[in-house]
Amino acid sequence: MKSRKNNINAVKLALMIVSLAVSTFSMTLHEPAPVFSLNGRLNCPVISENGGTAYLQITVTAPGMHTGFKRKPMNLSVVIDRSGSMSDQRKMEYVKKAFSSLTDELQPQDILSLVVYDDVVDVLRSAKRIGEDARSIKRMLDEVYPRGSTNLGGGLAEALRQAERFAGKEYINRVVLLSDGLANVGMTDPVELNRIARKYRNRSISITTMGVGLDYNENLMMGLSESGGGNYYFIEHPNSLAAIVRQELNMTSSVIAQNASIYITLGGNVRIKNVLGCEFTHSSEHHIISVGDLYANETREFTVELAIPEGSGKRLVASGELRYESENIIASFPKFSAGVTYTKDFAEVDKNRDIHVQAKADIAVSTHKVEQAMQAMDNGDQAAAQLHLDEAKEMITNSPAASAAGASGESVRSQLGKIESYQKTAREEDAQKAKKSIQYDNYKTRKNK
Repeated sequence: MKSRKNNINAVKLALMIVSLAVSTFSMTLHEPAPVFSLNGRLNCPVISENGGTAYLQITVTAPGMHTGFKRKPMNLSVVIDRSGSMSDQRKMEYVKKAFSSLTDELQPQDILSLVVYDDVVDVLRSAKRIGEDARSIKRMLDEVYPRGSTNLGGGLAEALRQAERFAGKEYINRVVLLSDGLANVGMTDPVELNRIARKYRNRSISITTMGVGLDYNENLMMGLSESGGGNYYFIEHPNSLAAIVRQELNMTSSVIAQNASIYITLGGNVRIKNVLGCEFTHSSEHHIISVGDLYANETREFTVELAIPEGSGKRLVASGELRYESENIIASFPKFSAGVTYTKDFAEVDKNRDIHVQAKADIAVSTHKVEQAMQAMDNGDQAAAQLHLDEAKEMITNSPAASAAGASGESVRSQLGKIESYQKTAREEDAQKAKKSIQYDNYKTRKNK
């Protein structure tokens, strides 16, 4: 009898274990995809005992959208330039079509506000849910006509105020600013406008900018997107507006973390010389790289130029942590650490060089040189612009990764081809068009887009 009772208990226990396993498997199927990863690697993990310059390559890898992923509602504020120049090349007509189509893609729970500006700023639609208003929104857009000057700062400030009304972690908060001209009325100081963009970015409101044609200020528009944590687009031909607006909406729909930053702690006596092509700040304890919004399946890379002191043995160079705001992914923030080993043998430095990181670093340095060339073009100094492009070409040509096999070598050789194309474009094309096209392509290289 006792044996039979033991058998029954054993069967019950087995059934419980099977049930628990099935339950756990079922839960696993519905858990979010793996969380963000953060990696930091040095181009020279072995360095001369005299110290020197090293490059830290930081890579952020975002997970994909897991099964059952549902995007958060959008809190979208669209701000449109209606200055007189928008009548050229049927720009306003294309704008109306592009943003009318946008309303068809939004969901009833999404928030939308519409702001237009010339010398005067008008709120066509204050921030509220789309609901069943798509048709009336299209009618509002139809009634917008070009006129007046360009109070870009006033239009942006109002759009940010509209977005702020519903800003929160439960929404994807974004302002989309479109302009085809120079800010010539109201607030026009780029430094102040960028300061405002950073302030709202800290409230999880990002800014995407779209420059249309050849007459807008690309430095201002790109700067606002950098400070605002969004995207920048150079739209030379207005007939491509609809595709760009759709691309931006698709990206915004896949945001899985907002207002992300990388917090870096340096090892003893290590200094940051530069974070190439990216804004960064520092506090008493950390250097902070502003990352902005992160999208599903996205990889973002940042190149940090470091000054390593002389030494011996081993040294921790830097550690870092990715911090962000997200409701869909719940996990501890990912971290990395990177260190060097000192050597007296210079041959050991090259022997242990990380060619993959070296390629990334050299490309980043070359994009910085290209940006210097664009500044020279702004100043009307064509000779200086060509000199900086020559320096970028020489740097890439002499990269230790230039002759490497595989993806690393290919990426360096591809960058060399781009720089040679920039040199030709800068010499042969209209300076205004050349500068915008080179700077935009260089921006996309920096941002891995």
